[in-house]
Amino acid sequence: MDLPDNPLLEIQFHVPFDRIKPEHVEPAVRQLLSSARKELERIASDPAPRTYENTLVELDEFTRNLDYAMNVVRHLESVATCPELRAAYNTVHPLTSEFYSNIPLHEGLWNNIKRYAETSEARGLKGTRNRYLTKTLQEFRRHGADLDAAGKARLARIEVELAQLTTKFAENVLDTTNGFELVVTDEAKLAGLPPAALEAARQNAAKKGIEGWRFTLQAPSYLPVMTYLDDRGIREHMYRAYVTRGTAAGFDNQPIIERILELRREKAALIGFQDFADFVLADRMAHTGDRAESFLESLKDKTLEHFRRENDELAAFRRSLEGEMAPDLEPWDIGYYAEKQRAALYDFDEEDLRPYFPLPRVVEGMFEIFGRLLGIRVTEESGVPVWDAGVRYFEIRDTASGEFLGAFYGDFYPRENKRGGAWMDALITGVQTPKGLEPHLGLICGNLTPPVGDAPALLT
Repeated sequence: MDLPDNPLLEIQFHVPFDRIKPEHVEPAVRQLLSSARKELERIASDPAPRTYENTLVELDEFTRNLDYAMNVVRHLESVATCPELRAAYNTVHPLTSEFYSNIPLHEGLWNNIKRYAETSEARGLKGTRNRYLTKTLQEFRRHGADLDAAGKARLARIEVELAQLTTKFAENVLDTTNGFELVVTDEAKLAGLPPAALEAARQNAAKKGIEGWRFTLQAPSYLPVMTYLDDRGIREHMYRAYVTRGTAAGFDNQPIIERILELRREKAALIGFQDFADFVLADRMAHTGDRAESFLESLKDKTLEHFRRENDELAAFRRSLEGEMAPDLEPWDIGYYAEKQRAALYDFDEEDLRPYFPLPRVVEGMFEIFGRLLGIRVTEESGVPVWDAGVRYFEIRDTASGEFLGAFYGDFYPRENKRGGAWMDALITGVQTPKGLEPHLGLICGNLTPPVGDAPALLT
């Protein structure tokens, strides 16, 4: 492949998602890694007197092109994966993980940062610059900068293996989620499901060329079944499939979890922490694992009585419906009977609220609120490349001046090539420069209940 035509080599604010292909990934990342390594060596060996610009600014900037390419590739692997893209990502991910984990382990770079910290300029820093220096020193130490050569080498190997294991864990969850389907052809078995959930299941089956109603482990399909479906056997079947994702042969995450725990424990000990919880929490509010655990125990002490009472009340409610010989509540019963109890106590059904919260109007209202609070204007724009036809693109401008501040993509609905959950991320981190503002480019992803037919998606 001709590298100059590779769309991942150049930072482009309107990311050319329509041009990026799996075969672009490895050549681009290898070239960008080579360039970043050369820049790292140049910065680390620079004999010039240390300044904020030639130390911290250059530290922040030298991986920018590589950051961009990997942000885009990592994102596509989360929202539009395919076997070829997964293979390409799994090829470059260990390479970039090794590179990034070795940055704080680079002795020359670490020495230059420490030398800068001792200068009068550094001692006079204020505000965000002082914060950046402080955090940089802390983060380098927390990631092994003061280890000896053997310790650094072992830590680098641990980081690479952890990156591979956590990626494989996520792949196994996605693959086993997508590997499950339940097709029901007898509508009588679907008693209790709201009309919207029934229509969504019918539409799902039709897309696959199947007669009947198709259910999956994606949240918009799974949750209505667990909340409303009268058929207890189907609820149990769906629940067991959901909680055993990542346990089948070929997709078993149990040994992966065990190995991750081993490596995290070794990593924490290597850097000088009692355990991985202490390592993670060192710069957070709890600071130590013991304090975090103590907080959780205090919450348990305050809530356990209420938890038991609510469970007893729910069990009693079930017996009021089915008689004193009603079986004990199982996990696949909780959501179902809790919804019935709420309807009985409060005459309230979340499904009745859905028509009042169509997604387009909710998004519009959210933008109106933030527009008033922050003095911004958010508008949807067309004609920008996206990774799926359902993705939307929004721009943010200052209301008073019209200045372009940033943009973001909205990817709201589930797909089989998209991981579960909801998250936000950055593709390009905006920054104020002497030439002006370089805008931020971000994304918001979710797995909301998709539209059914011509009707908009309805939220609760």
